[in-house]
Amino acid sequence: MNNKIFSSRQEKMVADYMGWKVVSGSGARPFNPGDVVNSQCLVECKTHDTEQVNVVFRKTHWQKITSEARAKNRYPILITDNGTQKSNDTWVLTSVKFIGNGDTNRIDGLVNTSSKGTTITFKQDGARSLFNTRYVSGKVNYLAETWDNDLLAIMPLEEFRTFYQQEFGG
Repeated sequence: MNNKIFSSRQEKMVADYMGWKVVSGSGARPFNPGDVVNSQCLVECKTHDTEQVNVVFRKTHWQKITSEARAKNRYPILITDNGTQKSNDTWVLTSVKFIGNGDTNRIDGLVNTSSKGTTITFKQDGARSLFNTRYVSGKVNYLAETWDNDLLAIMPLEEFRTFYQQEFGG
């Protein structure tokens, strides 16, 4: 099966789950960047064509969506999954600046198997267990990592949706 089919499936799932829109052409045109969009956020989605044990965020993808979001005056969001294109296997990476300094719960201890700072790679089950064990109700919970002195928040898609709905109303 063509990788574009998996990507399209993931983009549609994210857009439907969040109540946002898939970008026409899905980032294929320079004047219409990103994969999913709303009035505040520009999202880059990444998936695999087979199910993986690890979840991987690539620094090059983060840098690309950050640059594109800045040009569109939106918040950058990088979303990846383990190849299932299912919401409960999907993770969100954004800057802690986006989620603010309000009622947050920073969860340290993510076992990042990054090589040379170019990826954030972790086992989904381990990260989910860490997240669930240290989860604090009523707060925005996130796993913390850093790239280039930018503190990043990594969270399951459902946690991000809860934060977003509370912060922006939908």
